[in-house]
Amino acid sequence: MNVYTTSIATDGFGAQYQRIIETYIYCSYNKLKFIYSHFTILEHNYSNMYSFIANLENLINLKDNIDSSDNIDINDNIDININRIKFDVVNNFFEKNIDILCHHNSMQFIKECFWKNKNKDFFKNNKINVALHIRRGDVNTTYNTERYLSNNYYLSIINIIKQKHKSDDVIYHLYSEGNINDFNEFNEINECNIIFHLNEDLVSSFIGMVSAEILIMSKSSLSYTAALLSESKEIYYKHFWHGSKKEWIINS
Repeated sequence: MNVYTTSIATDGFGAQYQRIIETYIYCSYNKLKFIYSHFTILEHNYSNMYSFIANLENLINLKDNIDSSDNIDINDNIDININRIKFDVVNNFFEKNIDILCHHNSMQFIKECFWKNKNKDFFKNNKINVALHIRRGDVNTTYNTERYLSNNYYLSIINIIKQKHKSDDVIYHLYSEGNINDFNEFNEINECNIIFHLNEDLVSSFIGMVSAEILIMSKSSLSYTAALLSESKEIYYKHFWHGSKKEWIINS
């Protein structure tokens, strides 16, 4: 029996979750048997948290909802041939058909699994919550510069949002790494309610991005994958190596 799973990876959570989603959809669409492979190595565990991987397994909530490489040979008393599909294969397929595949029943299943163990009313404030993902830490003006977006880039989008929505109805959630002094420009905006989520737990940060009524992405698989899961009608996207859905708002 031929079964298919994700390619081996050692990068961050966003990239690996994106790889899982796209491989699962690729297999489902092409009627291939997919099995789930657990996380083994993940970057960006800066605090060396012992439960880091377990917490992220619980976050995506797939290990108990899809046949996995741990139990497939128990469930099928036949020879198993596990094939790891290269990410460029599934990613090229996904991005060429992104608007169709994001409405495919396999994507809906991924979303259902994600929300099974969570409350969609994450912020509980009856406001329009705007999530800004600002990639910092290992991204700055001299390192990983192709991923860098300035604070002014996000401020320009905030000005667009302020023209669309009443300021009293909006709360901005800034997700990033670093020091509060790195984001002084945001405190200088009049009538702008900003909550800084700096160096916070990855799990709550990711849920916040997925849950937000408005999402401003960075050049990062973390907020890109959050955007794929999001039900928001107002998602701001900056062109990088992963393509956009047609309804995302593209900024120059």
